[in-house]
Amino acid sequence: MLARRWQHHCLEVRDAAQALLLAELGRMGPKGRKSLVDNWAQYLPLYTHTESINPQATQKEPAEKVAKDLNLPKKITGAAGNKRRKDGDSRKSSIVEGFTLSSSNNLARLTSLALTHLLLAPGSARLPAHTPLRRAAIDLLGRGFAVWEPYLDVSHVLLGLLEMCSDADKLVPSMTYGLPLTPQADSCRTARHALTLIATARPAAFITTMAREVARCAAAPAGAPPPPAAVALQRGRAEVLRGIELLIERMHGAVAELLVEVMDIILHCVDQSHLKSKGLSEVFPAVCRYNQVSHCPATRRIAVGSHTGQLAIYELRAARCQSLTAHAGPVTACAFSPDGRYLVSYATADNRLSFWQSTAGMFGLGAAQTRCVKCYSTAPMADVSRLNPLHLARLVWTNSRTVTLVLADGSETRFNV
Repeated sequence: MLARRWQHHCLEVRDAAQALLLAELGRMGPKGRKSLVDNWAQYLPLYTHTESINPQATQKEPAEKVAKDLNLPKKITGAAGNKRRKDGDSRKSSIVEGFTLSSSNNLARLTSLALTHLLLAPGSARLPAHTPLRRAAIDLLGRGFAVWEPYLDVSHVLLGLLEMCSDADKLVPSMTYGLPLTPQADSCRTARHALTLIATARPAAFITTMAREVARCAAAPAGAPPPPAAVALQRGRAEVLRGIELLIERMHGAVAELLVEVMDIILHCVDQSHLKSKGLSEVFPAVCRYNQVSHCPATRRIAVGSHTGQLAIYELRAARCQSLTAHAGPVTACAFSPDGRYLVSYATADNRLSFWQSTAGMFGLGAAQTRCVKCYSTAPMADVSRLNPLHLARLVWTNSRTVTLVLADGSETRFNV
């Protein structure tokens, strides 16, 4: 009874059913939950693809839904742990009953296939587009993503969720003011929440998957019709940016390790016309919290220092990116000069500060060539200052040829190019 009301149309009934079910599952203990999983595993449908619905599954829909709801007690608690930002080991230990390697890999695989099928299957008379069963699958995909990830095509799942919540802007007012939700608005709300849970549970998987889809869109032929993935990404770009902003706020350090991929996603999703008249700090201020990111409005270039010591320089006019090896370890900070002629980078890994200059080809044609014009060795940073890796140092240009290195301990050193 409680499982069938996991996605009840009345939010009060839904919240009460979920709270009571989770409380009962917690009371049962590990052995009781494992026994429950084993008893309901026999009801899992065998979905092999998402293009058609198994006709035999129609009569077993309530049992199928209850099976999935009850097969996932520890996914629910694991997802709650993800929301509280527990470490990966504690998350793993909280979702093991019935789904470990020793018990059965097949059970987790079949469950993930069933949930994915319910997400991606097109709407039909057997499975309408906005039904409690589909919403329950979406909700449980997000809550138990740490368990399902090895068996999922993460790209298909994320793009399916983006497609489902692409109309969020039209549906948000009813969700904001507490009005009764239409089935479409409820599906949108559930998909958006699942995206948030997936992003916070596996930030690296979310970022790298989105960056890979962006790269595929960029590599597509100009005259060819866009693939479905590109359409879904285009329609859901507002939700992608919302997810990236959320990760920057909650998991600043995890995003710092993938800054280049994050910038690829941001530049694909933001309106490029805004960057012609506004700075990056106005268009997407969250990413400018990183000292490894710098935008030069004069030359319309963006520089990003990566965790591997590379510098990625985006030429917004030409829609291309140049990558060059700058340091032996993570780039700590970089900044363009006021006139855009120079770019300075600094890394604590090799205690080096470098000045870079870009020169265009003959008659302004061809790709710009960036070279290092000057290097300085810097004093090693104190160990105490390294305790806060997000604020190790920043670079401040005092004029067009002088930059000041400001360390976390407040010390300042000037360098001239």
